[in-house]
Amino acid sequence: MNTINQETISLKKRVLELEKQLDHLRLSRRVLMDLLEQVEKEKDNLMHKLGRKTQKNLLTGKNVCHKQGAVLEIKNYLRKS
Repeated sequence: MNTINQETISLKKRVLELEKQLDHLRLSRRVLMDLLEQVEKEKDNLMHKLGRKTQKNLLTGKNVCHKQGAVLEIKNYLRKS
């Protein structure tokens, strides 16, 4: 009978330890999920900014090409004159 009580007490202690470990794991998971969400938001913001900069650079490049074309036209016109 005494052995059964000791075994029961031992098993109860083990269950409590495992429950504590489970609580720690759940907390760790929540922290990791929050960090992952934060990283995803930062990534989305950076991608959005990069997209805007790329679009701006494309427009600037088109404007430069257009102006260079106009300059070439003027140079050709002046050569012909």
